[in-house]
Amino acid sequence: MLLLLLLWGCFSLPSYHYPLASNLRQKAQYLERIISTPDTASAELNALGNTEWSLFSLSYAVYAFTNIAQLDSSFRPEAARYTQLAIAKMLSGSIKEAFQNPDAIVAPDSVTSVLYFGHLNLMLGCHRLLDPASPYQALHDSLSSTLHRRLAAAPNHCLESYPGGVWVPDNAVALASLQLNSELTGSSYRAFCQQWVAYARQHLTDPQTGLLLSKPATRHQAAEEPRGSHLGWSILFLYRFAPAYAAEQYRRYQEQFSTNFGVIRLYRERAGSYETSEGDVDSGPLILGYSIPANAFAFGNAVALGDWLNAERLRRVISFGSREIKTPQELHYGVRFVDLPVSPLAEALILHAETMTPWRVLPTAAAAPTARLSPSWHPAEAPLLARPK
Repeated sequence: MLLLLLLWGCFSLPSYHYPLASNLRQKAQYLERIISTPDTASAELNALGNTEWSLFSLSYAVYAFTNIAQLDSSFRPEAARYTQLAIAKMLSGSIKEAFQNPDAIVAPDSVTSVLYFGHLNLMLGCHRLLDPASPYQALHDSLSSTLHRRLAAAPNHCLESYPGGVWVPDNAVALASLQLNSELTGSSYRAFCQQWVAYARQHLTDPQTGLLLSKPATRHQAAEEPRGSHLGWSILFLYRFAPAYAAEQYRRYQEQFSTNFGVIRLYRERAGSYETSEGDVDSGPLILGYSIPANAFAFGNAVALGDWLNAERLRRVISFGSREIKTPQELHYGVRFVDLPVSPLAEALILHAETMTPWRVLPTAAAAPTARLSPSWHPAEAPLLARPK
């Protein structure tokens, strides 16, 4: 019993530290290579077989680059260059075509999906944050105006990702993009973001748990209960425009969906479910109700909100199933125990999660850079927007 208690203490007490700056650069360089490879020659992106996942590979890579640049100011020029490559890929080629409306009469209606619009607009804001002389300033302002107008007029203040399909997590991305535009330009969209939170509390949450729904009820769809993979995703972006609400949702999510095993903590896809099945496209395979995406997003939530103990518990879960593949220039992952690759989407998601940090806007292009990340730097030293116990 004493030995078990000692082992439990050794594994459960250490708190999370960001990875070494050198490792973060190597991971970013791997994603940059994936992004810069033409679509026709990118075996990794083509292997996904899903345009939506290719989009997320680009967008989450950009959010990770932006995080790293906040932690290590010397990475800012590289982050801006990598981000510009990703935006160029979003603005042309198969991803844009997949979300085009061929029946549009005017250009602003050529893309109506909030999934595409929201991520593109947030990526444009990230480039503007990284490079105050960004050539995308006019496009960023135009898309922000269009998103704000459409969200304000939409039923439930949520836009469709696909015809007839509305998901709260996709709209959280769009709202985060509006908040970033406000921080960069002084626009009034941040007020709308706070109005959306007030509306969501009343109309977009499950009355039993107080957690955000996965889907609101519309004339095309029934409301869908809160789900772990969707909640974790939403909280990542709520953190950007409503940090107090993000912390509240995270605490509720942890209470209703997770099990603390001391050394690790696991999150379920659905509250109280012990299902073991193939799951669906969002959850992936379920083992006793636990899903890989729910745990991966919860990891990012814990890092963002300063829950260092649980961030470390979740990192152990991820580390158990993965192994490092390292070259002098790159670092990425494979699956432990079997010779299987990890997709660029998973790489981008985890890099974004493990580097979650506030995005601070420089007052001017000549402003002093943020403090550089040192190998011994601990996230507890950074000012945080919210710290759940």
